[in-house]
Amino acid sequence: MCARRTDRARRLRFLRCGGALAFALAVASAWGQIARDYVLELAPETPDTAKARHQLVAERRKGPVVMVHRGASAFAPENTLQAYASAMDFGADGVEVDVRRTRDGVLVLFHDDTLERCFHALGSVRQHTARELLALKPRTAFGRPAGAAPASFVQLLDLARQRAMLLHLDLKEADLADDVARWLDAADCWDHIVSINTSNAGRLISEARFRPLRYKVPGLYDGRQDMDPEAVTAALRQPGEMILVDDPRVATMVLHRPPYQPVPYNQSYLITPRPPGPHPPSTTNEFDPTELVAALGLRVNPNSPAELLALINRSFAATSATETTIDPEHERLMRIVERAWAADRLGQLGKRKRDVVRALERVVRARTPDADWRYHRLDGGVAARALGELDATAAVPTLVEAIRHPRFSALQDGPPVPAGIPPAWTDTKFATAVMTTLGDLRCRAAKRFLREYVAFDDAQANALGPPLFVEATRALLRQNLDWGGIAGLLRSPNPAVRGAAVIECLDFPTEERQRALREAAPWALNLPGAKTLPSPTPAAPPRSRPGTALPPKPAP
Repeated sequence: MCARRTDRARRLRFLRCGGALAFALAVASAWGQIARDYVLELAPETPDTAKARHQLVAERRKGPVVMVHRGASAFAPENTLQAYASAMDFGADGVEVDVRRTRDGVLVLFHDDTLERCFHALGSVRQHTARELLALKPRTAFGRPAGAAPASFVQLLDLARQRAMLLHLDLKEADLADDVARWLDAADCWDHIVSINTSNAGRLISEARFRPLRYKVPGLYDGRQDMDPEAVTAALRQPGEMILVDDPRVATMVLHRPPYQPVPYNQSYLITPRPPGPHPPSTTNEFDPTELVAALGLRVNPNSPAELLALINRSFAATSATETTIDPEHERLMRIVERAWAADRLGQLGKRKRDVVRALERVVRARTPDADWRYHRLDGGVAARALGELDATAAVPTLVEAIRHPRFSALQDGPPVPAGIPPAWTDTKFATAVMTTLGDLRCRAAKRFLREYVAFDDAQANALGPPLFVEATRALLRQNLDWGGIAGLLRSPNPAVRGAAVIECLDFPTEERQRALREAAPWALNLPGAKTLPSPTPAAPPRSRPGTALPPKPAP
């Protein structure tokens, strides 16, 4: 053991002295764990440490088990180690995570099929390398970061071993099961897994070491029932072992657990970056917007509003001589991405000129339908977010009209809405972007509409598309409300409105919000708020950027 510790210290000293590449090659040779950008070594566990961990996991599995959906996103951007660790700090037993693969083979944790909600980026995780994901600029939503560098699967396992964390795995792609199984073998973490979504699970479901637990009820995060003590109490009385929430604080209170026990996360694995290499080719034949965006950056000046406006205003019918052989379906996707990219750049440039605002409003009104739901009205959603970044309050009537008439599209040179696709479902991303933007645009018109929306019943909201009560409440709380208006949200008969208001008032307290809580929801004052907590002991700083290679395949 002493010799192993001495050897590890020698390798770390060598790394600090500048031998990163040589060290990477040495580790790759010894451990066989190499990816295009990163080399990883899982920390060994002593038998005593492993035994104690498995005992803690066994205790957690006895229940009642509180699982947190995507980590505690009230305290850190979802899909991040901080969100997963925060869930445990606030009394949870484990987390639900979504597993994907990067272009260069790294398993990372990210929920959405596309990146634009959380980042200034287009396309999917699968179309970016791990290094590229780490370089993406996060968006903001409701005044805080909407995204951050997603954690890798091996980072999750490292954290799970330290905290005896239970895991619910949702494999978002079809070819991940074997690699996930190899990592669970390497980390000795099979007993941590309490649930696996059946789609894409492969042999994981039939693995003898997988011992699933039962959920008592469907996810309590739906309609923010997880912030309703009565709903949580009723759920915990049902048969089964687990509940699934977005926020663990009410469940912790109902179960009489300590409300907040911060534990620092000490990274115990080692990751070494390698020099950038050639961009790996796409592993699929589907349309790849990242390649188009790279070409646009060379053809169009991304800092020129005039060139970006010209790209937005170009008609679908205005194909160049080199594009005459492009399939119409492919051309439509190209135009959607071109408009979305140009709109995003205009928002980031921050130049609120009249012609820029008008062009972005036109994209919102003329949002492009497409049969592929990932691109359906993508340009309109990105343009709406850009209007928010520009603080273009004059655009509020256009945004409100887009919510009130979701099937409306003024586009004349593009295709109609594809037949057979429910508009309410396919408009979710676009409507969410618009509602988020209405929170950024603080004015009477936005405030008036948001107040009207949160007072809707389910039938009225469904008539306009996917119900967005949580988003509307968060947006409304960014407007100028007195304590009486806030108390009205806290007393709402709609649990989604009520729960979202409790979270915002707890985590971003003001004098008016504190008074509203005392008047309308005094029980919530017993919950810890993200902004009023003592600072936890800082975790050890990461040794480098996160990424992973796979453990070596077993010998035949």
